[in-house]
Amino acid sequence: MVAFVNKIQKIPTKTRTIAFGALIVVILIVYVIQFQIPMRTKLETLEKSMVDLQGKARENDTKIKQLDKLKLDVKALKAQLIVLTQQLPPESEVSGLLKQIQTLVNQSGLILKLWKPDKRRTHASGLYDEIPISLTLSGGYHNTGAFFDRVGNLTRIVNMYNIKMGNAKMSRDGAVEMDINCTAMTFSAAEKKVEEATPAKKPQQQQK
Repeated sequence: MVAFVNKIQKIPTKTRTIAFGALIVVILIVYVIQFQIPMRTKLETLEKSMVDLQGKARENDTKIKQLDKLKLDVKALKAQLIVLTQQLPPESEVSGLLKQIQTLVNQSGLILKLWKPDKRRTHASGLYDEIPISLTLSGGYHNTGAFFDRVGNLTRIVNMYNIKMGNAKMSRDGAVEMDINCTAMTFSAAEKKVEEATPAKKPQQQQK
């Protein structure tokens, strides 16, 4: 060991300084290659993973907010469906419309002479049926206007078509009366009819 130290001391100071510097550089290079670069690569990977997780967290927050909005939309659609169901009741409730029309006719001061449901037809969309009803009324202009206004305020959808007025004449009290022919178009929710399954015929037993 002493001999090794003596040999080193015999080396010129400049050479020893250069050798020591080179050794330090080699140690630094090895440190960078073995430790610094892998640590930096791992750090960059962790940072990228953190950015991805933050992005997913923001995306999930957005989805949660959208889910709350969708719940509110579904609730609003259910409420709207209830209103539409009232406006488009099933066909079995169409008969109740006659009583409503008769009430409106009386309230408007008109006389209902004819009520005739025409042939029902399914709309091209297949979602509802159209039910035209022919009406013949008698009364004055203002009474007729009041009647149409009351029909328009019904919960159920009823549209008035083919309105014709004629045979105007003066009543005893000086008011003009006439005949009103029109078509009240109402609608009913399309009901799917379930066909009854035809019972299978039992095989006949062979006579012995």
